[in-house]
Amino acid sequence: MNADQIRNFDDALAVMEQAGIEPVTSPTSNHPELAHELAKKLVSLMNLKEKAHMLSGHWAMLNGMLHGRIYNYDPIAGGGCKRLGIPPLLFSDGPRGVVMKNATCFPTSNTRAAAFDTSLEEEVGKVIAKECIALGANYFAGVCINLLRHPSWGRAQEAYGEDQFLTGKYGVALTKGLQKYGVISCPKHYYMNSIENLRFSVSANADEETLRDIYLYHFEECFKAGAGSVMSAYNRVNGIYCGENKDVFDHLKTLGFEGFSISDFVWGVHDGPESLKAGLDVEMPLTLKRGGRLIRAVKKGILEESLLDEHCENIIATMLRFQGIYRQQQFSKSVVTSKAHTSLAQLIMEKGAVLLKNDGSLPVRDTETKIALVGRFANEKVIGDHGSSMVHPPYITTPYEGLKKVFPNVTLASSNDIEKCKEAAKDAHHIVAVLGNDYRDEGEFIANAKSDLVTGGDRKSLRLHKDEVSLIHELAALSKPLTVIFYSGSAVITAEWKDEANAILYAGYPGMEGGTALARILSGKVNPSGKLPFTVAQKEEDYPSFPYTDEKDQQVEYGYYHGYALFEKEGIEPEYPFGFGLSYTTFDYSNAAASDEGDRILVRVDVANTGDVYGEEAVLVFIGSGIEGKPHKLLKGFARASLQPGKAETVTIEIPKEDLRLYDPEKKDMIIPSDITVYVGKNIQDAENRVVKL
Repeated sequence: MNADQIRNFDDALAVMEQAGIEPVTSPTSNHPELAHELAKKLVSLMNLKEKAHMLSGHWAMLNGMLHGRIYNYDPIAGGGCKRLGIPPLLFSDGPRGVVMKNATCFPTSNTRAAAFDTSLEEEVGKVIAKECIALGANYFAGVCINLLRHPSWGRAQEAYGEDQFLTGKYGVALTKGLQKYGVISCPKHYYMNSIENLRFSVSANADEETLRDIYLYHFEECFKAGAGSVMSAYNRVNGIYCGENKDVFDHLKTLGFEGFSISDFVWGVHDGPESLKAGLDVEMPLTLKRGGRLIRAVKKGILEESLLDEHCENIIATMLRFQGIYRQQQFSKSVVTSKAHTSLAQLIMEKGAVLLKNDGSLPVRDTETKIALVGRFANEKVIGDHGSSMVHPPYITTPYEGLKKVFPNVTLASSNDIEKCKEAAKDAHHIVAVLGNDYRDEGEFIANAKSDLVTGGDRKSLRLHKDEVSLIHELAALSKPLTVIFYSGSAVITAEWKDEANAILYAGYPGMEGGTALARILSGKVNPSGKLPFTVAQKEEDYPSFPYTDEKDQQVEYGYYHGYALFEKEGIEPEYPFGFGLSYTTFDYSNAAASDEGDRILVRVDVANTGDVYGEEAVLVFIGSGIEGKPHKLLKGFARASLQPGKAETVTIEIPKEDLRLYDPEKKDMIIPSDITVYVGKNIQDAENRVVKL
């Protein structure tokens, strides 16, 4: 069968299968040219109404509301052509799991990134793909790769931290896991979306060098891995809304994207015809600015019908490249929240929790120890934001439920009331306070700012709540070992209370098995090995200003420097540097070396476990480019070592030179630096101790 004989989608898919179908792992895998040729034929068989339908979402939102269902309870449909058998996009949100029905809830992205283990993230992608398929979705728009530019950002928990390299590698891993089973991966929000309260109006402004080096790098990584889709952002970029910004969509071609684009939901398109002209393929989740408007625009001569053809072709070609693999998968609903899936969620939390301080009071190995578990989250089901990323697992293990499995003698005061907590602690040997943020403090901004129903949004303070700080002071005065565990999407200023805590554990948002994981960490059954994917300052003023005031036409300059690069440039000493994280054991690094292998750099370092318990250590490699105006050093590699006490191993990290590319404003192109310095260490500051000049 050839293209001229194609009469429906199944005919076209048969041709694709004859050519050889496999998971999409790069922009050139699964025959994109053939897919476009076949898609072009299918588009020629469509009428104008069907084309307009293909370019719009079809969410039956009212039906879901009438039945009292959660957001995205069922897949949200977009595109498709029933007459020609072209399947619709069947959307599920994320990124901490499948939003539909009662799925596995993983730790949030910030916590997963703290593990510095992309192999685990690829497994997360596989699990999400299986659960998507079991629940009827073929499309997962939960690859959130916006950079954490400032810790006040309300949706920091959905991102992988402040570093573009780490974000890119995690986005690639999630994409690979999803697309192994034919589920289309959708990185979002494209691009420069890292302000929540003003997301519908703010203009994020940046020059081309800043865009290419900082805010587009990780998107390009995902596109090189074959991501089949991308979601545009709500915000404006350099004055124009992303959904109808030609420069934004032109960058897709520069970055090698081969797929289709969708808008962010409801407010992602302001002018349907203009968004089409700019390059946006699908308005989601339903027809507000398109549909009949596109038809009328064609009939009035405002739009050429051939433009609709091009956008329909993008969608259909992508479906052809994925459906062959997708249709081979058979996962029943029994796979959803299976033991294997929930165990992975627990494992990731165990590897992603970050120990920030420990004077030796942890772990608590004697299970007969009397524990006072206090604080407002001691027995609360805290898994993060309640916006579009909200997953609804069938159960959530709280810290109290987790600790009770390990320690029989736990006294609970799930409150910030000082007297109640002191009463619970009076006979205890060890106090554990679980504090921090939840969906009311940060997350997707929901409701009007004057409403009592407001949840989420950007954080106005980076500190713990005042009553929590007071609670720590009062508990410390009891002169008993005090461990503070806190939840948060990113940095929390600890300066005003850190000296009074014997141990501090950053838990991010720990997922459905968080309580189990935390108990295993506190008891020493698990040795914490997470490292911060962001920089924690000593005081809030050490970060750049963050816009809270909703002024008309608000402009925010996204400068070239942020995060650890800015701290190093300005000589600001952080409280905890990027990559910081302690262990119950100690590690020694020696014999750091690097060699130029032509198309890659090979970095080696000997790592020894010099303590008395098993531990895992994430080794970080930073590269200095020697180019004036570029950061002193940037993360460009990482790997985990697993070591028994007294043992050592040589950790080898390969860094493709392609990963070192930086934008040259004069050449208007990406270049690979030649004056390279390699830094190897436990964190960005420690890496200054092991410098290798190539």
